Formats: sequence, C-alpha cells, structure tokens
Amino acid sequence: MKFRRGRLYDAFFISDIHYLLNKKIKSHKHKELFQLLDHLNKKEVRFDNLYLVGDIIENWFFSADRRLQRVKGKKRFNKLFERLDRLSSGNGRKYYIVGNHDTTSYLMRLTPKVEHYLIERGWIICEKAENETLIAIHGHQGQYNKFTWMGSILVLRILHIFASAFPGLFKFSENFYHKHLNRQDPSTVEETLHYYQKLSKLTHQDKKVLISGHTHDFLCIPKMNIINTGDWVKSNSFVIQDGKKFSGIRMTARKEFKKEFVLHV
Repeated sequence: MKFRRGRLYDAFFISDIHYLLNKKIKSHKHKELFQLLDHLNKKEVRFDNLYLVGDIIENWFFSADRRLQRVKGKKRFNKLFERLDRLSSGNGRKYYIVGNHDTTSYLMRLTPKVEHYLIERGWIICEKAENETLIAIHGHQGQYNKFTWMGSILVLRILHIFASAFPGLFKFSENFYHKHLNRQDPSTVEETLHYYQKLSKLTHQDKKVLISGHTHDFLCIPKMNIINTGDWVKSNSFVIQDGKKFSGIRMTARKEFKKEFVLHV
C-alpha cells in the first residue's frame, strides 16, 4: 500500500518500541521505525490522535531517567519524539499509555523526569485511553495483578543494581526475567482467547475496539473486536484508524508497506 500525500487520519497506534535498548541486550528495529516516521512526515500524513500503546521507552535494564539528564540522552529522546510530534495534526490528543517496560515503579508510574519531558511536549500519560469507539491499553494487566507486579519489580530492581555494576549481567537479567518472572505469553489459540477475554473483562470493553500491545503478536480477532499492534522488535507494525475502519499495517521494506488486516466497526 501507499500513503497519499497530505492524508489526514483519525488515529495512529504503535507499541513495544523499547527505545534506548542496546542491540547487544535485545534486538530491535529502531532504524526502520525512523524510516517509517520520516516517510509519513515527508508525505505530510497527519493524525488527529496519536496512541503510544506501551513499552515505548526501555526502562528495565537501565534508568531512562538518568539517561535523560545527559546531553546525548536528551538528544536521543528528541530524535524519537520530535518525529512523533510532527505527525500530530494538532486537532486531537497524544496519549502515552504506560507499559510494563516503561517503568520500574511499584505504582506503575513513569520516572519523574521522563514524565515531565512528555507532559512538556503535550503528551497525556495514562494507563488506559478510551473514547466512544475504542479502548487502548498496553495489555500486561492480563498477566500481572497488583501483587505479582510488585514482586517482579522488587526482583528486577535487585538485578538492576548488579547489572549496573557488571554490564555483562544485562543479558543474564533478561534471561532470568523471561524464565522466572515473566508469565508466558499466550501461544495456543485457547491461551490467546483466554488472555484477551481477561483483558476485555478488565477494561469493560463491551462493543468497543480493544487495542493493546505487550505480547508482540501482530493480530486481529474480529469476533472480539480486538487488535494487537505488534512491535518494533520483529513485526515492524502499526495500526491506523480511518473513521470506523482500523487497518493493521506492516513495514516490509523502506517505503514499502503491506496491509495485513482491516477491522470494520
């Protein structure tokens, strides 16, 4: 598919960028993401509403707050958010939905400096964004409750202290997290349906479209009005809303895009 120059859409959804992450720790597609954002800007494509659906900034294996205080770190933040800000038409809102990798807070809050940085740029920070048509939430709420979250963060903070002193432990920390802390993402059809049924119940979805990230699975379940935006680790995917039509799009190469699914509400 191609983007028509000057096109205005209702909304843009993207998640699981894990920005700032070093490729030595975990793979990512940040270069491709910038290609997408630059292409949309060059085409003067704009969106009334922007939704960052969680895990945008990687804050688990190092302190994003501390990086933001440095000149190089501030430039890296600007490199991403200046591009995102340009896509806003200015007539709607910009939502930053907090995901599990965005924070190591027991209360699920962003770090003070990151929060201040985003608010200054006009982003609305929330756990859930909702209107008459849709609900956007990161999705880790389907795997964590209040107590399992606090326990995971406690262990993660301990690992973080050791990894800060011995960088080689970053990889160990990641593997330890996935093996012992992270509840397994749904893999079978039954597990997937159970996971999204739980999310639907938690969010009081009703007949609205439920949009999430977290599992990194780029998918659409039409019968449940559910969409997962995928990620920028393997999928190179995003979702666009045009009226009552939600299109899941994958970037296949530079300036090349494939529409994977369309959900009509």
